[in-house]
Amino acid sequence: MHEALAMHCKLQTPIPTANFVQLSRTIDSQLFIRRGTKVRVRMIDVGKLAAVLGSGVCSALPGLHAWSGCDTVSALASQGKIKALKLVQANDLYLQAFTDLGSSWNVPTDVFNSIQAFTCQLYARNTKIVGANSLRYHMFCAKKGQIESGQLPPCEDSLMQHTLRAIYQAAIWRRSLENLPDVPAPSAGHGWELDDGGSLKIRWMAGLPAPDVVLNLISCTCRRTCRPSDCSCILNGLKCTVVCKLQGCSNMVQDDAIVAQDANDSDGDSDD
Repeated sequence: MHEALAMHCKLQTPIPTANFVQLSRTIDSQLFIRRGTKVRVRMIDVGKLAAVLGSGVCSALPGLHAWSGCDTVSALASQGKIKALKLVQANDLYLQAFTDLGSSWNVPTDVFNSIQAFTCQLYARNTKIVGANSLRYHMFCAKKGQIESGQLPPCEDSLMQHTLRAIYQAAIWRRSLENLPDVPAPSAGHGWELDDGGSLKIRWMAGLPAPDVVLNLISCTCRRTCRPSDCSCILNGLKCTVVCKLQGCSNMVQDDAIVAQDANDSDGDSDD
């Protein structure tokens, strides 16, 4: 099956409540959502729900739901949907940004700028900073480095990839009433990429997580073994280096120059 078609089938079904609310203004029929358990059923009138939320919020919901986390797009650590929804309802700029999310397959500059400002306010409600990288730096300095990476907002690079995936998903939802919509391949610059086996995987970043000079200084304090659940190097997608406490672990970086030198020394010894 074609990559784009396979992803389209996966992402389009099931249609979330957020999209039903948005589509209620288009479908000329009364819509209900069944909730509850087998013995206790509750029917939600989508039309009434849409009327309470208002047309502006309804239009923004597919983009906001995809961006804040769904079955196919990850959520930001410790940032829930209610908090995001309240922030959108209180700011017309953010409301418009999420309304535009998914109207096309790319990320307009003005929309991404609004998304960055929105992300900053998610992590620091009263901040005047509107750039993700700047807020990461200020939060890190304010805590004197004593802060977990999950407590910081994503960097601009990661936020762009996250937003691309949300746009791709929201764009499919917004076209759910179209017969065979023209859906591009998710690996064609939409936040995913293909691994060596041809399977889709998330593209977390387009560049390096930090300059090489900084990466060379990062170290872990593992004592017996470096495990994915504990090792700070592995958790950040890095190889262990000579500055790490444990030397010779399975995650240790291979220094080709040292290996080559050792091989030369061995050859010289055998000749003697």
